[in-house]
Amino acid sequence: MIDLFASPIILGLVLLGTTLGITVGAIPGLTGTMLIALSLPLTFSMEPVSGLVLLVAMYVGAVSGGLISATLLRMPGTPAAIMTTLDGF
Repeated sequence: MIDLFASPIILGLVLLGTTLGITVGAIPGLTGTMLIALSLPLTFSMEPVSGLVLLVAMYVGAVSGGLISATLLRMPGTPAAIMTTLDGF
């Protein structure tokens, strides 16, 4: 089972998804839900594990990326980062 998640393709998808998620999450007004909705059709041609890994990595990256603009600009990038806007500055 560990061989499945340690493959270079899966690790590359995690890196790609996290990078996209952080980028989209840091932009105020764009959310992780929108990113997942836009990239869901791309996962139809993938293996099930690869598609789920990509979608989860994008969501986690978007939630983490929303904290960047909440802390630096005092504008939450995602709805989950509203309280970070008040505490993070």
